[in-house]
Amino acid sequence: MQKSTTAKLALFFTAALWGSTFTLGKLASETFSASFIIALRFLIAALVLLVAAWPKRKLLDRSYWIHGFWMGVTLFASYILQVWGLTMDTSPGKSAFLCTTYSVMVPFLYWLVTRERPKLRHLFCVFLCLGGVGILSLSGGWGMSLGDFLTVASGVPCSVNLVISAIVCKNRNVLLLTTIELWVVTAFAWLFVLVGGSFPTVFPPEALGGILFMGVFATALCLFLQSYGLKYAPPAIGGMLLSLESVFGVVFSILIYHETVTLRMLVGFAVIFAAILLSQWEKKPKGA
Repeated sequence: MQKSTTAKLALFFTAALWGSTFTLGKLASETFSASFIIALRFLIAALVLLVAAWPKRKLLDRSYWIHGFWMGVTLFASYILQVWGLTMDTSPGKSAFLCTTYSVMVPFLYWLVTRERPKLRHLFCVFLCLGGVGILSLSGGWGMSLGDFLTVASGVPCSVNLVISAIVCKNRNVLLLTTIELWVVTAFAWLFVLVGGSFPTVFPPEALGGILFMGVFATALCLFLQSYGLKYAPPAIGGMLLSLESVFGVVFSILIYHETVTLRMLVGFAVIFAAILLSQWEKKPKGA
């Protein structure tokens, strides 16, 4: 009972920390490029995890490098699309909810790989989620801003990353895989910085502080808290607690970024959040 309660608190804290990154990322994007933000954030996190994973290095074999590489490629694709969206016209609050649409995609991608058919409820969640995205983002007919489109698109590689991780992490050390994954993200991000010539010339302390916070706490620490939480908390409860990331994203955006939330945005948030919760909900078996 004690471990279950601690696990739930860990997941709740993880959702809160992740929620803060949308506002911190938006503020940092006013000074730095998307690739530099990701490069510095993940370099910090990768160094922290390297120290933690070093004692386990003897377990490494070829499969770790291959699977860790693909986990890193998909995670980088997700983050670069999301941060590109933030550098454009997407607010932190909208980004928080549009990003979490990945959760309704996972059952269908998992189906393609494992042939495990999703439930009818998952199909309903997709349409419900699309409706929420439409309410939140469509304006002037059927138009969607480029920033919103990129943010929604970031959910595709994110869901692919989750499916790959769910499959390859079985019977392997998660810390080692995650460390390789973060170094792959770091390498691709710095490559984008060098090729794109987006290395900054000024380094405002508040922007650097935000990236440092995201690297140490919202990436390295959250990965540990998420692993611990999902190990001891029921999967359905764990998924719902992590989905609170979107709610915290709006809260931090209002408190720090001073985002104004309209009635239309509230309705869109509510519809998307309902789809996320429903997609995570599992019926309790009889006698449980």
